Parts: sequence; C-alpha cells; structure tokens
Amino acid sequence: MIVDEMKRVPGVEAVGLTDIGVSTENNSNTGLIPPGSNKQVTIGQYGVSEGFLDAMGLKLVAGRWFDPNRPMDDMTFDFPIQKDQEIAMAQRGVNVVLNQYAVRKLGFKSPQDAVGKVLKSELFERGTGMVDIHVIGVVGDSRFRSVRTPIDSIMFMNQHKGPGWMIIRYKGDPATVEGAIEAKWKQISNDVPFQAKFSEDIMRELYKAEDSRAKIFAAFSLLAVIIGCLGLFGLAAFTAERRTKEIGIRKVLGARTQDIVRLLVWQFSRPVIIANLIAWPVAWWLMRDWLNKFDERIALTPLPFMVAAAIALGIAVATVVGHSLRVARANPIHALRYE
Repeated sequence: MIVDEMKRVPGVEAVGLTDIGVSTENNSNTGLIPPGSNKQVTIGQYGVSEGFLDAMGLKLVAGRWFDPNRPMDDMTFDFPIQKDQEIAMAQRGVNVVLNQYAVRKLGFKSPQDAVGKVLKSELFERGTGMVDIHVIGVVGDSRFRSVRTPIDSIMFMNQHKGPGWMIIRYKGDPATVEGAIEAKWKQISNDVPFQAKFSEDIMRELYKAEDSRAKIFAAFSLLAVIIGCLGLFGLAAFTAERRTKEIGIRKVLGARTQDIVRLLVWQFSRPVIIANLIAWPVAWWLMRDWLNKFDERIALTPLPFMVAAAIALGIAVATVVGHSLRVARANPIHALRYE
C-alpha cells in the first residue's frame, strides 16, 4: 500500500489519507439525527485513514481514534461500490470521530458526553436504510481553510481507499525529504505525475493578498507620517517666526524656556488630538467592516486607537519641540532691539 511505502521514507513521521486537506475547496455534508431528536443536523463528512490524526497533528480530547484491529471502525468500500455492500454496512453500523464544533452543533453537553452516543443517518444510497453511527471519539477543532472561512463541523470516517489527498508529516531538510518521497512515488506509480506542496507554501499563497495589502497600507502610512511631519515642521517654523516678538516679550517678562516650549507644543498638539477624535469613529467603522469578513478575528477594543493617538501625538511633539527650543532659547534682545 502506498501509505506503508511512504512511511519507510527517511524523515517521514506520519502519513494519512484524507478527503479534506490544507485549503482544499471540496465540501461534503450529511444530515445526522442526534439521540432523542427527529431533526437532522447538517455536518461535514470526510474520509480519512488511521494515520491522519498524527499526520495532521489533531488533538484527541475525548474517546479514542480509529483502530485498524476493530472492523466496525473501517468504512472502506471496494470500487466500484455495490449496493449490497452499502446495505451490509448500514445494517452493521459504523464508528466515527467528531470534532468539537460538530459536538456542540449536535447538542451534546461536552466531548465526553458525545462519546458512546448513537446518531442516525441514511449515509449511503437511498434504499440502503438508516445507519447507526457510533461516536467513538472527539478531536479538537482545526482550521483547514482560510480564516475568512468558518470552521467546519466534521464527522471523520475511517477509509483506506477513496480519499484524494495524502498528508505527510516529516522532520529534516524539506528538499531532501521531498526528493525521497518523489522517488518512492515514481517507483510505485509511474503513470500518475507526482504533485506535492508544503503546507507553508499553501498558507503563504492563501494569505498573499493580505500580506500585500498590509505592505501597501504600511507604505502609505509611512508616507503620510513623513508628509505630516514636514508640514508640522514648516508650520512650526512659520509660527515661531511670526511670534518672535511675542516670545521675546514673554522672555523679558520672566517666561522660562520650558514655558515657551510648552506653549508652542500645546498649540500644535490640539489639532492632532482633534484630528484623532474625528478619525476614531471612521477608522472603527472601516476596521469593523473589514474584520467581520474573517471567521477568526481580534477584538476591536479602544486600545489600538489610543496607541495610535499617542504615537501621532509623540511624532507631532518630537517634530515641533526641536524648533521650539531653538526659538525659546534665543536672546530676546534680538527680537526687540529695533523697537
């Protein structure tokens, strides 16, 4: 079997077959009837092999995983599937593993509460009858797709034939392991071309648009800060020049350097504070609309806005204070000598 051969490749730690891989677009659902109910609950159903748990790194939170020594755990069909096979399996019953979201969706109080319960569903072709589906274990929720897509409620079924993807967990040099796996693949099947992707590459491609958008926002934000600082510096220079006599008079009347600096800094800090108060509601509305497109997202608390305001105010003060110090320390006699 190809899975057993792949396990022998140096560096390979676990191999599993699956109908749901990293960022796959296929969807397969079925209606399950929980105990004590007559209403169907739509749950995703995907075939996997025993090695999928370790290969994908799933966490078992209750019960057990599939055991190759227990016939009821096996839901493998010979191809082409015959109706009498489905009838026989329907009469026998099957064992499945749920994820935590499926447990909650089916109305169980906890993962431990779901283990041992029997669900009902017509899993196979019409006319094959209702199937007793025994829950033998529960695994933690895993995100197989983008964070924009809600986590699936999943029922895993143990199948050695049929799943379309192979998940391989390895250790060591990626290129070396990939080369060894490709060589083994070609030994087993020369007719089917070898196609493999690292999960890191898949996820990088999946979030490529988000990374590009973040870089564009960062570049324009930096440009806006630079332009704002230039404007503040120019305005500070103009204001200080225009108020040279006033500053000289204040100095003569006993104003200290820090008093003059505080006066000028506060004059330029007020517009920054007012601008933040105007920008906060707009930014909150835009960010909330963008974050709502993601299934998993951070909470939009006041903290980011306060930090942004503090940074903006700090940049404004740093831009103005240097020029203010130079003007405040100047000898007032030079400003007043022509009077």
